[in-house]
Amino acid sequence: MRAYTKEFRRDAVSVYRKGGRSIRQLAADLGVNHWTLRDWVDGEMKGRKTRQPAPQPPSDETLEEKVKRLERENRDLRKKNAQLETDRAILKKAAAFFAKESE
Repeated sequence: MRAYTKEFRRDAVSVYRKGGRSIRQLAADLGVNHWTLRDWVDGEMKGRKTRQPAPQPPSDETLEEKVKRLERENRDLRKKNAQLETDRAILKKAAAFFAKESE
């Protein structure tokens, strides 16, 4: 049985929660058994409160307000995507490290 650091487990759960991949896909990318990753995610979820739903835009917003809101959301999503790509690169390096260590 392999031992994973708390930081590695926390990072793996964080990447999963940010979305984009199933537990099976992420586990394969990290070189972790998918049941192990599922246990980490379930354990993390038990300790967290439920998420609040995203705020809905006002129904009376003008076209200009809507454009500004959508541009802001687009900018935020691009920033989040860049962070996810960075997280993925870090986790790939960690997976390679653990794979090399187990040899």
